[in-house]
Amino acid sequence: MIKFIRSLLSNLATLLLSFILAVIIWVNAVQTEDPIQSRFLQIPLEIVGQPQNSILITPTNLNQTIQIVIQGPASIITPLTSDDFSALLDLSQLPLGDTILADIQVQAKVPNVTILSQSPEQLEVHLEQRVSRDIPVVAEIRGSVARGLAPGDPLLDPPVITVSGPASQVEILDFARVTIFLNNNRETVIDTPQPIFYDKQGNVASVRGLELSTEEVKVTIPVNETAGFAEKFISVDLTGEPAPGYRLLSVKVEPSSVLVRGLPTRLEDITQVQTEPIDITGLAESFTQQVTVNLPPGITLAEVEEIFVTVEIEPILTTGIYNRAPVLQGLGEGLEAIITPKEVRVILFGPLPVLDALLDEEVQVTIDLFGLQPGTYSLEPKVSFPDRGIELRSVQPSLVTVEITEVVSPTEVITPTAVLPLIPIRLPRSHPTHTSFAHTNFSAPVASFASESGLDIRSSRHFALK
Repeated sequence: MIKFIRSLLSNLATLLLSFILAVIIWVNAVQTEDPIQSRFLQIPLEIVGQPQNSILITPTNLNQTIQIVIQGPASIITPLTSDDFSALLDLSQLPLGDTILADIQVQAKVPNVTILSQSPEQLEVHLEQRVSRDIPVVAEIRGSVARGLAPGDPLLDPPVITVSGPASQVEILDFARVTIFLNNNRETVIDTPQPIFYDKQGNVASVRGLELSTEEVKVTIPVNETAGFAEKFISVDLTGEPAPGYRLLSVKVEPSSVLVRGLPTRLEDITQVQTEPIDITGLAESFTQQVTVNLPPGITLAEVEEIFVTVEIEPILTTGIYNRAPVLQGLGEGLEAIITPKEVRVILFGPLPVLDALLDEEVQVTIDLFGLQPGTYSLEPKVSFPDRGIELRSVQPSLVTVEITEVVSPTEVITPTAVLPLIPIRLPRSHPTHTSFAHTNFSAPVASFASESGLDIRSSRHFALK
């Protein structure tokens, strides 16, 4: 029995050694067919678990990548990409307000892959509590309003500015200041300056990276009259009318009002003050004139001011209608032209005095016939007129018909001459024997014959027979 047990143990040791050798041989064979390799990859960093109402101060770059070196069988790691790994920065358990080093957890999503190294392994993280506060706005007024006037309490819109951001930046803020500059103002001042924030030590504080409910504040400062002073509008006293053909366009006074002083009861009785009379009779141009104001008894100017009145006078704009026969230009030699219609209507627009002063020869209508051969054409008349602020509104008709023909030379008309029969006349024998019509009155027979034959013999001078 003991011998059997010894034999079994000896065989068992041999079997175990054989198994180990077989495994080693198998591993070597596998590695020969699918060797172990290493690869370098970059995977994106994912930040998770950030608490609500918190702000991540650092890291500022949220698109970081983690470099890793992996190892495994070539058949497994060769096709791997960054999507097969994850790099997580978990903020869920980190304290607020402190800067600490947090571990980056890199994991493989496929088996049989070993992560040999990663860089970086940690990141510096700073989390802050997100808070909001209403910071009051104060106004600082510099300068002064005009004499006899006083500024009222400034109205701020909004009176507070809500600031949101990291607690360490928001908690140090104390107030926001807006500055308004006055310069002898007479009316209500409205401005929208940008506020400047101050900390609790009175120093200027930066609000960069913080959220503000508004970046400007509307400030309204009323300007009120003091006792014994009042602001009165200036009314311009014009007399006369501009020259014929001109009209009064506008009247402006600068300044539009003046500060006067007197007894409050007297000041309440007047609503405006009037300038000295300004005569515009027959004027045709604009002008600017320095004037004075006529003040009621007991009322004086609070301060000496120069007052200027600008009067704008312009010509009356109207239209003028002119009927003109077109003048032909460039008609070829041996040609003649007929225009239909014979006249065109020209409508001009401009200042009335200029239109009234136009001479007949200053408005002309021409038609260009240069290079045109015989035929019928529809041509556009060209209108010329002086450049005196006049514009052409229309030409009626816009096209005229021109018929060009050749000139026909006149030919002589030949009247046919009839052959009249000779009437023999017997003369006395004592005369030489010949027949003569020189002294014979045969007008009656010839006239009778011509009348019967329908001939005109008025051009006949004489007849002779030999």
